[in-house]
Amino acid sequence: MWNQILLQACLRLDRENIPKDLKIGKEYTFKKNEHRLYQINVPMDLRTSNREFICRIIITEYTIGKGITQGTYIPVKFFTEEENNIITKTFVSDEEVVEILYKKS
Repeated sequence: MWNQILLQACLRLDRENIPKDLKIGKEYTFKKNEHRLYQINVPMDLRTSNREFICRIIITEYTIGKGITQGTYIPVKFFTEEENNIITKTFVSDEEVVEILYKKS
């Protein structure tokens, strides 16, 4: 039996699954389909599926099972508009990585 586990460098959620009133230091929950691995207590970005970066977070705990990953995160820094623009401009998509890695010379 085959079980894929995705290694995640950020938490990507649909916009409707991100609370509108996020606060620094407050704990929030998330739930994602598939089995995913996240680093615990390591700063990473919270972003939307449309590559809109919201804030820097830490994931404090998560569980994996039955095709679902769920856990909790805490915002630790909101991005200014300037920071958001820089992060967005320097973001490298999965498609760009695949193109470079598997480009035939």
